[in-house]
Amino acid sequence: MGRAICGTDSRSDGIAVKVLLTGHLGYIGSVMGPMLQGAGHVVMGIDAGYFEHCTLYEPASIPGTRGDVREPELELFRGCDAVVHLAALSNDPLGNLNAELTREINH
Repeated sequence: MGRAICGTDSRSDGIAVKVLLTGHLGYIGSVMGPMLQGAGHVVMGIDAGYFEHCTLYEPASIPGTRGDVREPELELFRGCDAVVHLAALSNDPLGNLNAELTREINH
Protein backbone atom coordinates (compact mmCIF):
# COMPACT_ATOMS: atom_id res chain seq x y z
CA MET A 1 0.00 0.00 0.00
CA GLY A 2 1.04 3.60 0.10
CA ARG A 3 0.62 4.60 -3.55
CA ALA A 4 -2.15 6.27 -5.49
CA ILE A 5 -3.61 3.34 -7.37
CA CYS A 6 -5.99 5.42 -9.48
CA GLY A 7 -3.21 7.71 -10.66
CA THR A 8 -3.10 11.45 -10.39
CA ASP A 9 -4.32 12.60 -13.81
CA SER A 10 -7.79 14.07 -13.84
CA ARG A 11 -10.37 12.52 -16.14
CA SER A 12 -10.31 13.99 -19.60
CA ASP A 13 -13.66 13.23 -21.24
CA GLY A 14 -16.06 14.03 -18.42
CA ILE A 15 -17.74 10.62 -18.76
CA ALA A 16 -15.31 7.88 -17.78
CA VAL A 17 -14.38 7.91 -14.12
CA LYS A 18 -11.51 6.37 -12.20
CA VAL A 19 -13.07 3.95 -9.75
CA LEU A 20 -11.46 2.43 -6.67
CA LEU A 21 -13.25 -0.89 -6.17
CA THR A 22 -12.84 -2.45 -2.72
CA GLY A 23 -13.18 -6.21 -2.69
CA HIS A 24 -12.41 -6.45 -6.41
CA LEU A 25 -11.41 -10.12 -6.08
CA GLY A 26 -14.57 -11.09 -4.20
CA TYR A 27 -17.89 -12.59 -5.21
CA ILE A 28 -19.54 -9.34 -6.30
CA GLY A 29 -16.42 -7.27 -7.04
CA SER A 30 -15.14 -9.82 -9.55
CA VAL A 31 -18.33 -9.27 -11.56
CA MET A 32 -18.72 -5.53 -10.96
CA GLY A 33 -15.14 -4.71 -12.03
CA PRO A 34 -15.50 -5.99 -15.60
CA MET A 35 -18.93 -4.34 -15.85
CA LEU A 36 -17.42 -0.98 -14.91
CA GLN A 37 -14.56 -1.52 -17.35
CA GLY A 38 -17.06 -2.44 -20.06
CA ALA A 39 -18.81 0.87 -19.46
CA GLY A 40 -15.52 2.64 -20.19
CA HIS A 41 -14.37 3.37 -16.65
CA VAL A 42 -10.85 2.91 -15.31
CA VAL A 43 -11.02 0.42 -12.44
CA MET A 44 -8.40 -0.17 -9.77
CA GLY A 45 -8.92 -2.58 -6.88
CA ILE A 46 -8.01 -3.12 -3.28
CA ASP A 47 -8.61 -6.49 -1.67
CA ALA A 48 -7.32 -8.28 1.42
CA GLY A 49 -7.02 -11.49 -0.58
CA TYR A 50 -8.68 -13.65 2.08
CA PHE A 51 -10.43 -15.72 -0.60
CA GLU A 52 -8.14 -15.26 -3.59
CA HIS A 53 -7.85 -19.03 -4.14
CA CYS A 54 -11.62 -19.64 -3.91
CA THR A 55 -12.61 -18.72 -7.45
CA LEU A 56 -15.27 -20.28 -9.64
CA TYR A 57 -13.67 -18.91 -12.81
CA GLU A 58 -10.62 -16.98 -13.94
CA PRO A 59 -10.68 -13.56 -12.24
CA ALA A 60 -10.84 -10.44 -14.36
CA SER A 61 -7.67 -8.56 -15.03
CA ILE A 62 -8.14 -5.53 -12.80
CA PRO A 63 -5.01 -3.83 -11.52
CA GLY A 64 -4.98 -3.59 -7.78
CA THR A 65 -3.21 -3.85 -4.52
CA ARG A 66 -3.53 -5.98 -1.42
CA GLY A 67 -4.78 -4.05 1.55
CA ASP A 68 -7.08 -3.90 4.54
CA VAL A 69 -10.09 -1.60 4.04
CA ARG A 70 -10.32 -1.09 7.80
CA GLU A 71 -7.17 1.03 7.76
CA PRO A 72 -6.65 2.37 4.23
CA GLU A 73 -3.91 4.85 3.53
CA LEU A 74 -5.31 8.10 2.18
CA GLU A 75 -2.83 7.98 -0.70
CA LEU A 76 -4.84 5.10 -2.19
CA PHE A 77 -7.70 7.48 -2.95
CA ARG A 78 -5.63 10.12 -4.76
CA GLY A 79 -6.82 10.49 -8.35
CA CYS A 80 -9.99 8.45 -7.83
CA ASP A 81 -13.31 9.94 -8.88
CA ALA A 82 -15.41 7.32 -7.10
CA VAL A 83 -15.19 4.49 -4.60
CA VAL A 84 -17.39 1.42 -4.87
CA HIS A 85 -17.17 -0.35 -1.53
CA LEU A 86 -17.84 -4.07 -1.93
CA ALA A 87 -15.28 -5.49 0.49
CA ALA A 88 -17.10 -7.66 3.00
CA LEU A 89 -17.11 -10.95 4.84
CA SER A 90 -20.27 -12.41 3.45
CA ASN A 91 -21.32 -15.67 5.00
CA ASP A 92 -23.02 -16.54 8.26
CA PRO A 93 -20.55 -19.18 9.49
CA LEU A 94 -17.67 -16.75 9.15
CA GLY A 95 -19.66 -14.01 10.85
CA ASN A 96 -20.38 -16.31 13.76
CA LEU A 97 -16.76 -17.40 13.98
CA ASN A 98 -15.50 -13.85 14.44
CA ALA A 99 -18.39 -11.41 14.73
CA GLU A 100 -16.19 -8.43 15.64
CA LEU A 101 -13.95 -8.83 12.57
CA THR A 102 -17.02 -9.18 10.37
CA ARG A 103 -18.53 -6.00 11.83
CA GLU A 104 -15.28 -4.05 11.37
CA ILE A 105 -14.97 -4.97 7.71
CA ASN A 106 -18.63 -4.84 6.73
CA HIS A 107 -19.67 -1.64 8.48
